Formats: sequence, structure tokens, C-alpha cells
Amino acid sequence: MGFMANFKGRRAYSTHIRGNQAIDKGDIAKAAELHKQALKLYSEAYEAGCRDVNVVMAYGVLLMRFGEYEKARDLLLSCEHMPGLDAKSKKQLRINYSVCQWRLGNLDRAIELMEESASNGKTAMIYTTLGYYYIERGIQTGDFAQAIAFNQEGYEYDEEDAGVLDNLGQLYYAMGETDKAYDYFKRAFEQNPSQVPTLYFIAKMNHEKGDDEKARGFIKKCLEGNFSALCSISREQAQALADEIG
Repeated sequence: MGFMANFKGRRAYSTHIRGNQAIDKGDIAKAAELHKQALKLYSEAYEAGCRDVNVVMAYGVLLMRFGEYEKARDLLLSCEHMPGLDAKSKKQLRINYSVCQWRLGNLDRAIELMEESASNGKTAMIYTTLGYYYIERGIQTGDFAQAIAFNQEGYEYDEEDAGVLDNLGQLYYAMGETDKAYDYFKRAFEQNPSQVPTLYFIAKMNHEKGDDEKARGFIKKCLEGNFSALCSISREQAQALADEIG
């Protein structure tokens, strides 16, 4: 049983990766089909007893992509007690678990988890993730001081990181400083021309300025992108903007 479960798990993982590769190639329909197949295989493997921590973590990430955040949260939580979880994977696990909490409306818990991770050493991913959570809190409370300080620290850590630059764009957009926001989005685009939130906001800001021709180009590229579970913009949001632009 263990051999067959692990075999199914590896097959699921391989199918999952092929789906990700299809996204990279712009074949969204093929990616969706492969990810659907992978989700079924992951479920079968897990039910059969597969407890390979890397496979189970990947299963949790795919559940997040399909919006099954409660199931993903519980699955990812179980990974903490599985053998083979190294320090790097544990940090990524904590990030993914925090995203589940955020998506389920538990922003304070998501922040708490990421602050715990940050206390053990900060990375670009931690700056990007926790920095975005602070922006969300700022939008809710009207107090952006913490978001400004932390995202500026992230910029000092790596001023060319596309995620950090996008965070600063979203931060200043939320604060109404649109010129500064657009400059950061442009810089983020230069670093990563396929980053979904950056494409979305460049499209949105050009639409707001009345340049719908330019906006259409960016929102089209956005809709061809990878709407991962970690993405702050959903495909539905992007499609709604595309419909509004016309």
C-alpha cells in the first residue's frame, strides 16, 4: 500500500508541475486540465496513505489554487509533524499556511504567523508576503505607518525584487499617491513582466487615466498570467477589469 500511495503521489506531483509549465507557456486551458487531474491524483494518493511531506505540501498548494483554503490549511498544518521537513520547506510551509489564514479572513493570524517567521530571518518572500498583509491592515484601519516602514525595509533589503516593488506600488496606490505608485509598478514590470498584480494595476491605472488602449494590452497579458494562491489579485478581479475596459 505504501509503495502504491507514494507512486500515486509522485505521479500527482509530476502532473502538477506539467500544469505549472503550461501556465509558463501561456496555455491556460491545458494548465487547468492538468491541475484538475493532479488534484484528483493527490487526493487518491493521500487517501491511500501517502505522507511524503513534499507531495503533501504540493497538494496543499494546489488546493489553495482551487480555493479550498480550509482543507489546505488543515493539510498544511499536518505537514509540520511529518518527517523530512527541512528548514527551507518549513519556512515555505509557514508562508502557505499564513496565506490560507488570510484568505479565510484571519488577517491578524496571518500576520502573527509571518512575524514569527520574520523573527527567524527575513527573505524577499517574507518581505513580500508580510509587507502585503501590512498593506491590507492599513486599508482596513487607515493607518499605513507599519506598512510603509516594513515595505521600505524590504526595498532596502532588495531594491530590484519585483514583489517588493509591487508592494510599494500597491501601498502608495492605496494611499492615493498615484504618481509614486505608478513609478513602482513600472519598475516591478521591468523586473518581472509577467507578475499578475503589477499587470493588473498598470492596466487599472491607465484605464483610470483614460488610456484604454494601453490598459487593454496590460489586462490581456495579466489574464494570461499565473494566478497562484499567493497572488493578491484573483482571475475574477482581472476579468472584471477587462470587462470594464471593454
